[in-house]
Amino acid sequence: MRSFRLKPAWLLALLLWLGLIVGGYAWLLRYSFAAGKASASPPTIPPSVASPAPSARAQLFLALHPRCPCSRATLSELAKILSRAPEACAVTVLMYKPAGEPDNWMDGALLDKCRQMNCPVRADPEGRLAGSLGSLTSGGVVLYDAKGRLRYQGGITASRGHEGDNAGKQAVIEILRGRRYSQNSMPVFGCPIQQDPTKQYPL
Repeated sequence: MRSFRLKPAWLLALLLWLGLIVGGYAWLLRYSFAAGKASASPPTIPPSVASPAPSARAQLFLALHPRCPCSRATLSELAKILSRAPEACAVTVLMYKPAGEPDNWMDGALLDKCRQMNCPVRADPEGRLAGSLGSLTSGGVVLYDAKGRLRYQGGITASRGHEGDNAGKQAVIEILRGRRYSQNSMPVFGCPIQQDPTKQYPL
């Protein structure tokens, strides 16, 4: 009975193929769980984003890059938060656009989704408004209570572009329901909002 043996060239090709598969999967896994940049949010709502009229509700700010595919999941998770704590907070989406670009640069699926959710969208040239809140990555949420005190900063997805239960979303829901929750910060998974994430913006 003849034994089957792979020729060295075929064996090398097989090993290279397996290596590409394992390497690609490892890269995808690493990318999915690579958190974006952030800096500390101010303890109270900064004047740059504060509403002219005092609000009796909590204020939730979402930093969004209109061309970030990862942020579709963020909007889906935000919709779930709002369905579980209706009327608990006022939402403002700070949508990034480069300096000098017209507002229609922001047009696309994410802006359409915001409108479907009845979330007010505020154009954010160069990401300065988001930067004043410490949000340097698309999908970053900053939540202040009705007294303007910081309660949560971070993401509401478990990884890039993936929906599902996660600690960030649960933290926001519990806070909006008026319950104590020990987790008040989580990583943000999304695209960078600013070209230079270390740049500081005035409050």
